[in-house]
Amino acid sequence: MIIVDTYCHLGECRVYDQNVFESEIVSSLSQNQVSAVIVAPFPGAPNPASVHDRIADLGTRHPGRVFGLASVNPHINRDRYRAEVERCVKELGFVGVVLETLGHAVNPIGNDAQTVFEVARQLHIPVVVHTGGSPYGLPALVLPRARSYSDVKIVLANAGAVNYTQEAQIVAREASNVYLSTAWCRGDDIKTIVTDLGANRVMFASDYPANQTTELSKYRALTLFQFQQLQAFSQTAMDVFGLQGVPDVPEVV
Repeated sequence: MIIVDTYCHLGECRVYDQNVFESEIVSSLSQNQVSAVIVAPFPGAPNPASVHDRIADLGTRHPGRVFGLASVNPHINRDRYRAEVERCVKELGFVGVVLETLGHAVNPIGNDAQTVFEVARQLHIPVVVHTGGSPYGLPALVLPRARSYSDVKIVLANAGAVNYTQEAQIVAREASNVYLSTAWCRGDDIKTIVTDLGANRVMFASDYPANQTTELSKYRALTLFQFQQLQAFSQTAMDVFGLQGVPDVPEVV
């Protein structure tokens, strides 16, 4: 079965005091028989552009198995922001951009957040919005953007992060361009949103390589139908992010 981890991090994070290395990403793929992973810098990266380069290099070394998400603080100069995201997409082949509500303190309905959605529209890429963890992480704040940018696919990372999963579910119900990735969600909440929205609106994610085993265990304990597992484990991600070349059977890496 193809499994795509749709949200994971690489590099140093001075916000959460984390540091994830390439070897951890690669090891988690092998140990958990995960086919591919979509990787972003942490919001506290001292130099996100250098982490973008590291992700691209890892993807070159493991084609079809590692894809990138651009993650840049949109509070910087807007031209600089646009230039780096455009570089990631056009030169490095990245498949989306992240709006970090907590780590970058970005209000989804604020002026700087609009830059993120505008750039995504211009580049025809999805926006992954970190939800939960702060007032800016309320899923409901994404709904006005989802309506204004109905042509942009939006993924609510962490699907509200336990406390606001039902709110994320309502937002996705109200806006057909919104999808939920489920790292840190309770197992019964995952089954509820799959049943309510359909597995084609839900995608598996870990957030950290060390969390991948736990998140996979949640799905495998849910007694989902096989077609629901296939959709949430890979097909939703491949449709939303336009992933190409993901292997049917994980290679030994």
